[in-house]
Amino acid sequence: MNKIGSPNFAGTLVLIVEDNWHVGNALKKLLTTLGADVVGPVSNVTEAKRLMLADRPDVASVDVRLRDGELAYSLIEALLEHNIPVVVTSGDAVLPERFEKVVKVLPKPFTLSSVQSTLSQVLGPKGQ
Repeated sequence: MNKIGSPNFAGTLVLIVEDNWHVGNALKKLLTTLGADVVGPVSNVTEAKRLMLADRPDVASVDVRLRDGELAYSLIEALLEHNIPVVVTSGDAVLPERFEKVVKVLPKPFTLSSVQSTLSQVLGPKGQ
């Protein structure tokens, strides 16, 4: 357990894909508080796919609607093809049916507790 009594996700590498700088950095702070290592945030599919292949994250946090109207569906498919669990962070995105049972949704706005709970559901509580 870490100092705030949450599961310790030390050694867990999380890729953050988020077009809003403030939201991406807030999520990064929450994840590092939980002990996770973070790659990103990045704001487009091309950069996210490059990092996915280079760093092989344990899980990816992906906003569906990215910069300039880009949608992250191809990224979600690529992550799943590489057996990387996906957490969709969104305030209002409707996912295509093909993703409904294979991704976890973390609604915005999120809190330390909701991030912790979602990570535990996707990865299992590490470090306990």
